[in-house]
Amino acid sequence: MAKKEKKHPSTKVKGEKQQPTLDDILKGLPIPDEHKQGLTNLLTNLASSVVQSTQEIAAVKTQLSQIETEVSKRTAETYKGLSADQIYQIEIAKASAPAHEAQMQLIQAMVGGTRNPGGGLDQLIADADKLNALRSIFSPQPTPLQVAMEKTQIAQMLAQTRLMNKVAGRETDHYLETLEKGLGEEE
Repeated sequence: MAKKEKKHPSTKVKGEKQQPTLDDILKGLPIPDEHKQGLTNLLTNLASSVVQSTQEIAAVKTQLSQIETEVSKRTAETYKGLSADQIYQIEIAKASAPAHEAQMQLIQAMVGGTRNPGGGLDQLIADADKLNALRSIFSPQPTPLQVAMEKTQIAQMLAQTRLMNKVAGRETDHYLETLEKGLGEEE
């Protein structure tokens, strides 16, 4: 049978309800003593594992706190005498450094025609001219009917905006008149 825990009289306080032990809880169960002992061992191991995990978590939290303190001291020393805006600019520059480096490598690859026989600025300009020529072939000028339909759609959107402004009780902005005048001049 399981050993009974000894109760220390110094920890017992008058009027305080005494906490039951595992043996007290398990003695009323209709299971064999071997199973009670196994259950006691299981719960004891579980409790000790929880205590150990809690202690390890506390140690990790302490280490993280020390690291944060060290980093904040270093950061404070690094940015000593700088304004908040200057610190912000430095942090943004640090964060954007990898993208800037990649952009510089791309520019060097395009401009560096001597090192890159298939590239360089001359090749880039030639490719842009080819793209513009293709664009003009594949997207021809709009027909007069397409232009008229676009103007009608824009006029309808302007009328709806005016109506919404009147319903909302807002003043009509000058940009609406400017857009309408621009439409009239194009005709």
